Amino acid sequence: MAHRLAITKGCVDVEALSPRDANAQRMPKSTEIKPKAAAQLRAAKDKEHPPPPPPEVIEPSSPNSPDGASYHVGKLLGKGGFAICYSGQHAATRQKYALKIVKCRMPPKMEQKFQTELQIHSKMKHKNIVQFFRAFTFNQCTFLVLELCNNGSLMDMVKRRKGLTEPEVRFYSVQIAGAIKYMHGKGIIHRDLKMGNIFLDSRMNAKIGDFGLAALVVTGRDMQTIRRTTLCGTPNYIAPEILQKGKKGHDHMVDIWSLGIIMFAMLTSKPPFQSSTTDEIYRRARERDYEWPASATSHKFISQEAKDLVADMLQDADSRPEPDEIIRHPFFVSGYMPAAADMTSRLRDLAPEQQEFYGARLSSTDEAASLENLKKMCRECCIGPWTEAKLIHSQVWKEMAHEEKAGLTPMIPLPENTVYRPFEEWLRENMPQRTKYSHSVGPASSYSSSTTSASASSSTTSSSTTATSSITSASTASVESQTSRHKAPVGLLRQPPQNFATQQRAPSFAAQQRAQNRPAAAPTASTTSTTKPVSDPVVSASQNVRTLPRREIVRDESFKTSSVDTASRSVRVSTRTGLPSSRMTANVQVAERAALMSSAPIQPKKTSSSSIRSATLFSPSEKAEEIANSKPDMILDRLKRLQAELERALNSRSMAIISSKSVSPPHPHVVVKWVDYTNKFGLGYILNDGSVGCVLRDIPTTEGSKTAMLPPAGVFIRGAEKHILRRQDETYLDRNQPVPMTESIQFFENNGETGLSEVNISPEHFRVAVNEDGTAGKMNPGKDIYQHRKRERIILWKKFANYMIAFGRDENLPIEENDGQSVMSPGQKGTMAELVTFYQRFGDVGCWVFCDGHFQFNFPDHTKIVLDATGTWCHFWHLPQEAAERLASTGTIGATALDDRATLSYPLQTLLNFHAKPGTRSTSTRKRPEIDPELQGIPAANDFRRKIEFIRNVVKEWVNNGGLGNSSMSRETRLRWTGYRELVNTTIPQKHVWVTIGARWGDRRLTTLVDPRKPWELGEEVDSSKK
Repeated sequence: MAHRLAITKGCVDVEALSPRDANAQRMPKSTEIKPKAAAQLRAAKDKEHPPPPPPEVIEPSSPNSPDGASYHVGKLLGKGGFAICYSGQHAATRQKYALKIVKCRMPPKMEQKFQTELQIHSKMKHKNIVQFFRAFTFNQCTFLVLELCNNGSLMDMVKRRKGLTEPEVRFYSVQIAGAIKYMHGKGIIHRDLKMGNIFLDSRMNAKIGDFGLAALVVTGRDMQTIRRTTLCGTPNYIAPEILQKGKKGHDHMVDIWSLGIIMFAMLTSKPPFQSSTTDEIYRRARERDYEWPASATSHKFISQEAKDLVADMLQDADSRPEPDEIIRHPFFVSGYMPAAADMTSRLRDLAPEQQEFYGARLSSTDEAASLENLKKMCRECCIGPWTEAKLIHSQVWKEMAHEEKAGLTPMIPLPENTVYRPFEEWLRENMPQRTKYSHSVGPASSYSSSTTSASASSSTTSSSTTATSSITSASTASVESQTSRHKAPVGLLRQPPQNFATQQRAPSFAAQQRAQNRPAAAPTASTTSTTKPVSDPVVSASQNVRTLPRREIVRDESFKTSSVDTASRSVRVSTRTGLPSSRMTANVQVAERAALMSSAPIQPKKTSSSSIRSATLFSPSEKAEEIANSKPDMILDRLKRLQAELERALNSRSMAIISSKSVSPPHPHVVVKWVDYTNKFGLGYILNDGSVGCVLRDIPTTEGSKTAMLPPAGVFIRGAEKHILRRQDETYLDRNQPVPMTESIQFFENNGETGLSEVNISPEHFRVAVNEDGTAGKMNPGKDIYQHRKRERIILWKKFANYMIAFGRDENLPIEENDGQSVMSPGQKGTMAELVTFYQRFGDVGCWVFCDGHFQFNFPDHTKIVLDATGTWCHFWHLPQEAAERLASTGTIGATALDDRATLSYPLQTLLNFHAKPGTRSTSTRKRPEIDPELQGIPAANDFRRKIEFIRNVVKEWVNNGGLGNSSMSRETRLRWTGYRELVNTTIPQKHVWVTIGARWGDRRLTTLVDPRKPWELGEEVDSSKK
């Protein structure tokens, strides 16, 4: 298990190789524990372990084992922090397994970790990973049936042997690197690789186990950008970037660091940074302070190639080699590579006898045989330059999403009479067509599993890595078709509540089942499933599925990633500086702004004969249509009504009354991903229904020989995200086209006082020819200047879209199909509710205004508020209460807090008075809602009232200054958010941007340095631009 606690021991050499958790309390020095205290500590530790199992363990029935199964329990194999492990023999098949046992009841955080361990481990199918067969509950304990590795751990072998020979190190390094490559290919980082977690099977093959600290890496491409920021791992193996809390965090390269440590330990019998205290281990790891044994005093020869390879892996994360690069290192061809037959169980205790294991030089015959052994091993492990073809593995988070959609997410504790099995088994049983397609991703691996299935009816495992690791489009479609018959309640991250009486945060499928105290319904049962629908391109919305934090990523200056900036981040203090009173600050700022504006009001831009002439995207023949209610005066009237409603709701001290006629509004269109390139062109965004659009600032052009200015404009294309995601799908005929060919393209222009105008263009105008080699040709320049200008806007749109999709969707929201039948669909297709027409940033707060008048505000604490046009209804994406309180007190956000965000959807007045009790005079038709006590503290913990006051001040400023976006840009009166934000995982100072696109009287952009600990103080102006 991942949950190990360590007691500092006096014997340094042994303890340095023993499993310890870096999350355990670190002690500055070893101290003698008094007998009484030691006894109490042992008793507490014993309480965490489950009791020894009975001689016979009964497994419940399951689809592939209708009569259940029983296991005869054998000897104790080992203990972890919370788990014990025994050998077990299947009574019917006589097959032996490892039975890992934990208590059913455990703390909630441990439940989440254990659930993730089950879900990740069950989806690992590789020659060098301990195979997971099933899990079930028996006698108040959870039993995991795993592949038995009866030769112990690699740590045991190294301890007994005082180190291994270089050929043995080559053998195990290839196997471990192959498993690492496989895990990373499936979007998993192990984060606790060490010799104690690498086990040896009956043929002495290395098998990685213990996925208790494993984590999902969810990004657009190859784990480039999202990095973990939790402290994890075992001290001697821990990578420096894990220690740097508040800096870049860590990604899959932590496993490469651990492999370097393992190689050093295999060669020398101890880790390179071994010390008497964990603090000293951490210091030495950060400074790369290690030494190889001196050749004069060591009886063992260590080649320079081995030292160079270890040094390569113990570099900064960005410089470490990928697994395939590791195998190409000269170390693997500089000496003998053992054949599988050379690695016998005798080597567990004794050094090899063959001369090839010790020769510095090989004969030409031995060298050829060694190279052939290496090639064969690499092909078996699917790594290195000799792998026949590149395998494409399905991402674990996608499998978890399909698993949850099928109603198979494990509930912790597992209900009795329930068997949790690998999702692949369920697919094989329920989707026969899977076999037909599963080999189309890549060639079958040349190895077969060395163990047989735990079920009586399935005696062998798949011989193909590809067949067992790829969820194909056929199987996915089948899952969706089967689960679509079981319409289920949906999570609040995707759908507002339909009535007040049942209002609550939607938990994961497992949490729903746990609340009802019943097991998950079988996916083939006739009863209605309670699974929460999950998205295909994003990780499941289940609160109990641990993923990498999803950030509201905003790119300020360019499409380039900020690797240079993040590399220079400094460690932040965790104490917060006191904030001034929100009411006092807001009132003073509004009063100052009003006084300043009254003396120097913003005026509309005036034109003259000498000014730059205006141009347009639309030709006279296109007959652009005016967008209703988009004239600035109409918008101003709407803003005045909105301001009045916000004031009324803020002044109210009771929840809104509901009646039998009250109907919850549809789920709003929400921006889930965006890129800010306002210093040059504008802003791109993706909506929760998969539409992709951009709002563009006014851009210079030419008309004839004169310079002209195109006004602020926008491009909006429905279904574009799915279109771009299918670029590699050879079955998709339009994969080479820049835009989807099935949806018209909406262009709109901001014509100032006359409002917005739009033209819908057929995508056929932008169709490109496909070359003979399958590549796309160039886009036609257009038949006239107007067509050419639209082409330029499409090219900009495409750059925005490619950038956003390459780095993944920002929110845990799916692409909605909008077929008119799904209650989760945001609004209606083809309405003004889906069109973003205005964008503004206030430092690190983003604001989007949609054409139907609804607003979205994103705050730096990763919460967002969406208000309808009238200001009466609010959707509030919030942090869990505990996480919000932690942010307020320490300036940090927990590792799972962003994954656990949910949505409250209520009248604004109700959310502002969540603690208020309903009146006693309510009637059956008119009443105030009753709020679940567990929800009542969420708005206050998330600073909801202060956020609404900030939005009120924004709207009030627009109204006072005569139009949308007319905000003060002076240093004295510029609106800024002074509420809570992260203070640890951030840079100091930050660049805060104040910018508008589509403001009534012109746009402007300012960038200022701000210390996030003192957000009310503005630093140096970086740049300013008037458009």
